[in-house]
Amino acid sequence: MVDVSTDWVRVNARRFGNSPALRNVETDERYTWAELDVRVGQLAGVFASHGVGAGDRVLLLAEGDTRTFEVQFACMRIGAIMVPLNWRLALPELIEQAADAEPSIVIHDDVWRESGRRIADAVGAPVALSWRCGDPGTDYDKALVGATPVEPRDDLPLDRPTHILHTSGTTGRPKGAITTAKTMIWQTFNTAADAGLTGPGCVHLNPMPLFHAGGLTTVSAPMLLTGGCVGTMRRFEPQTVARLLADPSQGITHFTAPPVMWLMLSEQATFATGDFSSLRFAQVAGGVPSRELLDTWNAKGVLLRQAYGGTELGPAVATMPADEVYNRPASCGRAVPFTQVRLVAPEGDDVAERAVGEVWIKGPSVTPGYWRRDAERDGAFVDGWFRTGDAAWRDEDGFYYLVDRFKDMYKSGGENVAPAEVERVLGAHPDVVDIAIIGVPDDKWGEVGKAFVVPREGVTVTLESLREYCAERIAKYKAPRHLVLVEALPRNTTGKIVKARLSELG
Repeated sequence: MVDVSTDWVRVNARRFGNSPALRNVETDERYTWAELDVRVGQLAGVFASHGVGAGDRVLLLAEGDTRTFEVQFACMRIGAIMVPLNWRLALPELIEQAADAEPSIVIHDDVWRESGRRIADAVGAPVALSWRCGDPGTDYDKALVGATPVEPRDDLPLDRPTHILHTSGTTGRPKGAITTAKTMIWQTFNTAADAGLTGPGCVHLNPMPLFHAGGLTTVSAPMLLTGGCVGTMRRFEPQTVARLLADPSQGITHFTAPPVMWLMLSEQATFATGDFSSLRFAQVAGGVPSRELLDTWNAKGVLLRQAYGGTELGPAVATMPADEVYNRPASCGRAVPFTQVRLVAPEGDDVAERAVGEVWIKGPSVTPGYWRRDAERDGAFVDGWFRTGDAAWRDEDGFYYLVDRFKDMYKSGGENVAPAEVERVLGAHPDVVDIAIIGVPDDKWGEVGKAFVVPREGVTVTLESLREYCAERIAKYKAPRHLVLVEALPRNTTGKIVKARLSELG
């Protein structure tokens, strides 16, 4: 017998009908679970009227909005696959991804109206819906009013694809990681207890882009599966987010962001006087937070808890218990309950404790593969283990410490150097605002480090001063031998530095 999934929206509408499900914090559009059930049924009816059925792809190009989650749930109701596109990409890249997905229909918002239409023309799919565009023929909310609602199905397998989420592409050509109902359910099991997901009364503020796992499936999917509420906004705006988090009347209980965003929030005027008492779960992922950042938020009663994950990985792989945050500030935590983790040497053997190895994972929340690609043949999987490409070590108590991307590490004088380790050291330099390091060829040492530094305003940063700072903290061969001063570092939408673009800076 094939396991089948239930319709999340219908189940929660029956259990928590009058409780909030979605809220746009900018427009104050709000929907209870009962109201969301009606809208999802109507939207599924619109899809059906365009011939969209099980397995068909629905392409979405839009800023953060409650309607994105409606599109997701309507696709899940009829067995279709949502393909949200990364609007940070160039139009040719978007068209390439769209052509690979072969969508039946295209949906866009007002910001991406022109790109949405050009993509639709390029792949021969109609623009079925749009919002805030003023187009009567495709107006999203008007279409819902006249639609014939679709009831949930009871024959959709748990392992059917629900999303195609293209990876950020910072290290190469983006690939479409497949998400399923099964992977999202196990992501919920992996995070619910640790994150304190208890249904109504929980509100997750989500300013992250909704075209990747950080926005859609890391916390939002577990929050919605358990009957909580997700608040959306077009993009991350530090002033707005800080104001909302600092106001207990907003009722925001959950928030997660990379270190750079937490830093930006702490620099807002409302931070000093704000009351963050409603925030129960504050997670920092996508990088290792500095001790100073932990202390800054802890002084306001907010404990930032480290985590590690990725689009294909669950997303959650490791989370930090609250009582260990300060004991192991450089760690990303222990493995989540239903994911197995190995650290593997290049030869394929597991490494010893405190030795660096590549992170391999296995579990029911891990992606089953990439859209229209053979993951085994590509080397993404080995005997059922997913190779993350991340380098890490594990201590005696089972806590993991990320070192770098395996491919970002370089050899200097025969010794391995992890740029992330050097970045953490120099990131604490009082005159360094931001830093990134890459390995570059060197006639004598094979490779050496090249530092790209955003200096503090009004100060002079020199290569000699950085090397002197390193001398007291790390081995001499790890210190950079080249320096480029820049005004800003290139980052993607999740706050990660795009190292492939650093060479353009000098």
